[in-house]
Amino acid sequence: MAGRGKNLIAIVATHGHGDHWFGDNEFAERFGAPVVATAGTIAVMHRNVAARPFAWDKLWPGQIPDAPVTAVTVPDNALDLEGHALHLVEVGHTDTEQTSVLHVPDLGLVVAGDALYNGAHMYIGESAGGGLDAWRAAISTVEALTPRHIVAGHKSKDLDDDATRVIAGTRRYLDSAETALKECSTATEFFRTMVARHPDLAYGKTLLWVGAKALYALREPGADPVAASVAAWF
Repeated sequence: MAGRGKNLIAIVATHGHGDHWFGDNEFAERFGAPVVATAGTIAVMHRNVAARPFAWDKLWPGQIPDAPVTAVTVPDNALDLEGHALHLVEVGHTDTEQTSVLHVPDLGLVVAGDALYNGAHMYIGESAGGGLDAWRAAISTVEALTPRHIVAGHKSKDLDDDATRVIAGTRRYLDSAETALKECSTATEFFRTMVARHPDLAYGKTLLWVGAKALYALREPGADPVAASVAAWF
């Protein structure tokens, strides 16, 4: 950014999954800009820090920098960039709890984090007990912003960011997953069914498999949601 004469005013975290913010403090130090998030996202960030010894650090030992939660909220969840309004819009549950998107009205743009996916298999491992319906409600919240462009956190590099297509594709995948969950009795069967039904999606199969393992583990009597989510990665 500095090499292009741009001033970085903030680093925005849309949700609490560690892979989306564990490196933010290094950017904050380099550019002298705060890490910004909603209060709900900050709470989930703290939970991801607590989970590091059991999940993140086991998956990538020694590769993740020290990452205390330094994110702060901003008044009305709004930023001003050279006279242009940027809004952190809370959308609730998507692929984790208490997520948000960044809305740039002047550009008709939504930076969606993981609220929308674009040409990729989706992580639904935290969507038991009504999570798919909650995710659909989140999509409707984004749609009500009438964006023209949506930048998804998980996307195919070969696809554009057309908002109408991205929204429709995400909804279609959630509907497909809901049907498959009713039809399939095991995580393996669910995974194979989703791959077969979406042959155009080459990216994200690992997330699909991990999510399937978590969801089907939760079908066992007395299953613990946190333990199921962590164990699904191993």
